[in-house]
Amino acid sequence: MSSPDRMPWGFVLALSTAQLVSYGTIFYAFALFIEPMGHELGWSKSALTAAYSISLVASAFFAIPVGRLIDLGHGRIIMTGGSILAALLLALWSKIESYPLFILIWIGLGAAMSAVFYDPGFAVVARRLGFLARRGLTVMTLIGGFASTVFVPLTHLLIEVHGWRGTLLVLGAFNLAICAVLHAVYIPPAEKSARHSGSSHAARPVSSPRHLLRRASFWCFVATSIAQGMIFTGIPLHLIPLLIERGFTLDAAVVAFSVIGPAQVIARLVMVLSERLFSIKALGVITMALSVLAFALLPFIPPGSWLVVVFAGIFGASNGMMTIVKALLPPELFGRENYGAIQGMIATPVRLAMATAPFAFGALWSWWGGYGAVLAACLVLALCFLGTFVLNLTLAREP
Repeated sequence: MSSPDRMPWGFVLALSTAQLVSYGTIFYAFALFIEPMGHELGWSKSALTAAYSISLVASAFFAIPVGRLIDLGHGRIIMTGGSILAALLLALWSKIESYPLFILIWIGLGAAMSAVFYDPGFAVVARRLGFLARRGLTVMTLIGGFASTVFVPLTHLLIEVHGWRGTLLVLGAFNLAICAVLHAVYIPPAEKSARHSGSSHAARPVSSPRHLLRRASFWCFVATSIAQGMIFTGIPLHLIPLLIERGFTLDAAVVAFSVIGPAQVIARLVMVLSERLFSIKALGVITMALSVLAFALLPFIPPGSWLVVVFAGIFGASNGMMTIVKALLPPELFGRENYGAIQGMIATPVRLAMATAPFAFGALWSWWGGYGAVLAACLVLALCFLGTFVLNLTLAREP
């Protein structure tokens, strides 16, 4: 089909709602189960969080085949099936007594993540909307950004009322009754990609994206995404103890942490309102520069200063904007065909790096005896992904 003349808002809002529920029930809810599960089953926090890291590794290996299948028009089957799989695994988790089975469940949830989170959602939306994809993808991340705001307190309340096992059944039902239904109803079966010019295009990808592996610009983009992914996966888990170590009170650290989520949403909203003012390349440079600014500022903020909130706001804004940049820039740099497969090729090494980030930052803290080395590493990583991003924009002009 050709790019639609008007935005199909029902389609966009349906997939955005499914993203909110998927992230809320699988990603953000996990942290609230650690304490009650550890108390009942006697499993350590490190053992429980290791399962989540393993799921990221599993999702990395599913990223490319999932993206390729979406490119071939199977987005409806992939995303609906992913939501059904998530529902079944959450239900199985509610009956868990064995740690090895718990690991297997999270490997399965890694497969479900690769089928229902942003990357496949972006691929389906980009395929349907063509040149209208920028607004659709931005709206998707804007709504999805409220996942923690909605599901952290909701999951906490459900655990208080139904216990952790009963809550998992409820969350599984959400995936089945909301996500699977929305994916099945609103994603067209075997949808054809939007055309990007007046000429005719085949519904299937016209060539393999493997030629990108020979392009330096592609690997610069991967390096940028890896460095950014490590920071924005590792830092949230360490931010509160980091700030406490630097002399901030627990209350101040929690307030700073709570600013990150709203800052992500506000930054994405600003991107919606300013889409005619800045190209996605310009927004990418701004995004990288904000991350550098955040980690250059933090070491100089004295304990008790309100500037820690400024740091959190800048950090959150950069994170929120980067989600959209990673979704919209690859088509401009590497072409609009094979969008899903290309995103999978980028996501595979990024998710592997993200799985190691919390442990790497913890090991760095242990080796140095404090978070000073972690802050230095984050600043270096931020400078690196700013540099590789600018280099990428230069090299992307190569044939």
